[in-house]
Amino acid sequence: MDISFHHVSEFSPDNKLFALIDDQGVLKIWDTETNELKQEYTPNLHLSAPCTCLTWVTVSQKRKKAKTKEGGRFSSGEAGGNTLYLAMGTSKGGVVIYSFASSKLERNLKGEGHTARCTNIAYDNANHLYTCGEDGQILVWDVSEERQIDGWSVGNEKLYSIAAFPESHSVVVGGRQLKLYTAGTHELRQVFTGHTSDVTFLKHFTYDDKDYVLSTSKMERILCLWTVTARSKNKSPSCTFLMENIAYCISCKVDTDGNLQLAAVTRSGVVHFYVNALDRLKPDKPIKPKVTIQIASDGTEHIAPIHAIAAFIDQTAKGNKILLGYGDKQFLRFEYVEPNSAEKVQVLIRTDPKSLSSKHHKKELENSLKLVTPTVNTNDVEYKSATINRKQKKPVQIPMETRLQNLNLANGDTPTAKSKVHLLIQALHSKDANLLKIVLSTSDPKVIQPTLQKLPIQYVAVLVDELTQLMQSKRSNVQCAANWLKFLVRIHASQLMALGADDLLTKFGPCLGIIEHRMNCLQEISKLSGRLDLLINQIQRNTEEDAIDNENVLIYKDEDSANSEIEDEQSSSDEQWAEDDSEEEMDVN
Repeated sequence: MDISFHHVSEFSPDNKLFALIDDQGVLKIWDTETNELKQEYTPNLHLSAPCTCLTWVTVSQKRKKAKTKEGGRFSSGEAGGNTLYLAMGTSKGGVVIYSFASSKLERNLKGEGHTARCTNIAYDNANHLYTCGEDGQILVWDVSEERQIDGWSVGNEKLYSIAAFPESHSVVVGGRQLKLYTAGTHELRQVFTGHTSDVTFLKHFTYDDKDYVLSTSKMERILCLWTVTARSKNKSPSCTFLMENIAYCISCKVDTDGNLQLAAVTRSGVVHFYVNALDRLKPDKPIKPKVTIQIASDGTEHIAPIHAIAAFIDQTAKGNKILLGYGDKQFLRFEYVEPNSAEKVQVLIRTDPKSLSSKHHKKELENSLKLVTPTVNTNDVEYKSATINRKQKKPVQIPMETRLQNLNLANGDTPTAKSKVHLLIQALHSKDANLLKIVLSTSDPKVIQPTLQKLPIQYVAVLVDELTQLMQSKRSNVQCAANWLKFLVRIHASQLMALGADDLLTKFGPCLGIIEHRMNCLQEISKLSGRLDLLINQIQRNTEEDAIDNENVLIYKDEDSANSEIEDEQSSSDEQWAEDDSEEEMDVN
């Protein structure tokens, strides 16, 4: 299960809400205290310009009432206090504001925006939004005025992450390199080197008048800690943290003793927890996690891992408690966990949120389907006749087209490529072995090719896993799996190459191992097949020679040939008589 395909999520500042954009562009907001899905919103622009990044924005009551020049305003919330909003960047480079109170998109911030996809967005808690995009630009947006106020380019480089420091007026962006800019003057102050691939995630904090940034890249299993103050001239990381896989969620805080507490959620679904003194960190050796937290299901028959989706360290809480969100992007549960420093690996046994949700839904369905006997007063019942007036009956005429379609269905025609796509998606969702066998048993290229062309991208990796399992069974299944895999690689080559070398090798490693194992026996099987062919051909030739009969099956005599034979005999006899007469004459003389 590759849940890092499209991972856009963030906890609210008070960690009571968790927002996530799933692979279909649907915004989901959970209540972390009750594990309840509070809101689910599909914007109208999700087909043309889906949301690609988000951040929580806290707008005070005074700012909400401030009108813009165009007359727009934020929706009014509760009197006093702050109101939560979500600022989201889109694939077309714009920024939209979603209101949690009214459950709708309220405003589109005005401005030119990015010319390509907006990759990350950050809020500086000072009424400004900072966005970066694939066009290599950094844009600044004013939330109260609802418009773009500044922007500059960093060159021909795609940017994937951004962090803003309001006190020092600094902006850190990550692309091929990590760069530090001054927000007002656009001055490049420092370039940090240490990552070998694109920097995809940044987390910043401030301690003792120093600004720090945690970064992770696309293809590395390390976290780098950087000091980005103006006095610092160190271009290398202050220290590195070692992980077992790539991280896509980071949370940190510095306690009263000056210890850095860091929680990193990796792509494999585990959580690494680090505790180290901030002033004693050294870049000499990567720091290993103090505790690794894993989550497993409590099933009696089959124990499966449960992936951690997000982690949050509360800034105000005492101790080392971590708020964990686990499950998948459709079913989530949240709970506080205290890492056990006495164990290197801490395993939590929990119930799968998907099974809990299905049980809850089933219980609600059973309650809704309970039979209730109505209370009826027989004196108030009016009985009507059940007879039907034949004059009112009208014959039902079924169109000829409908009749032909019914005949085609009765003949049991094979399903079309479109129905194969729906069956394949349903089988991959439900993990139904029988349904998968029915769909993948076909070897007809006219069905396989259009089915894979219409298959959504997010099911490609799941289909590769199913084909790998199918190739481990009988020869007929192997042949079908090979045909499907050949067309899958040919049609979705670009999507597979986008996974990267490591992910692609991990995905196709078992399949290549099976193919190599079967190819080891090919040479010996070919020799055996050749010898058997020679032996069978020799047996067939011997059998054919024994069946040959030398006797004539038919004798035909031609009359002309018989007369010619008689004439030849007569001529030969005349010649013999002539020779005898000549011999007698010689004797007389």
